[in-house]
Amino acid sequence: MIIIGLLIGGILKGQELINNARVSSSVTQIKGAEAAINTFRDKYAALPGDIANATTRLPDCAAGSVCASVPAAATVGNGFIGAADAGAGGTVAAATEQGVAWVQLALANLLTGNVNPGAAWSAGASIPDFNMGGKMFVVNNNAANPGGTTPGAPAFTGHVIAAGTLNLLNAMGNEQIRVSFVQAMDNKLDDGQPDSGSVRATGTNAGGAPDCMATALGTQVYNQAQDGNTCGLMVRVLN
Repeated sequence: MIIIGLLIGGILKGQELINNARVSSSVTQIKGAEAAINTFRDKYAALPGDIANATTRLPDCAAGSVCASVPAAATVGNGFIGAADAGAGGTVAAATEQGVAWVQLALANLLTGNVNPGAAWSAGASIPDFNMGGKMFVVNNNAANPGGTTPGAPAFTGHVIAAGTLNLLNAMGNEQIRVSFVQAMDNKLDDGQPDSGSVRATGTNAGGAPDCMATALGTQVYNQAQDGNTCGLMVRVLN
């Protein structure tokens, strides 16, 4: 029994170390993306996706490629990466500022990972995977709530990296990250609360299972009692 107990204890400790490593790597990924965006802005005096004349300023940004696909109607050069959701369900499409931002970062040699800056745009190739699940988006949110109509994510303006969903920001039901992982990241980066500070969570909060957040005394808290893949993550990265 002692040996069995030691084995179980070792397995649990090993799993804890693995989980901590995943959280740390995801924090590093977010910080690396933020550093890349800031470096791009310092170098080109513009934000990725919002840079004017990209074909003449970025290396290998050919006409007709994803890098140059922001349409003339887009508000390029206004200091913001896109606006709110690009389409139904928050799906990012080609020819949007948030759709090409990562590609432009990759071509500027500021981003590593799975982003393919080739001519054909696709969410799978043009938007990086997030270590904990889903995708990683960057966008300026000028709406009242980047979580759409979902409770638990109050007004949150400015540029955010939205991670852990399949679509931009919080498309209902597309959250991909375990509750405990998002809380651990929030603890590392911010105040540990899902609805305040510079790190916030998204996820359904209708009072039923599974939810990312639970309500306690009128305050949102992470719902670790149901530690499923029910959370998305938002991190403010720019003003």
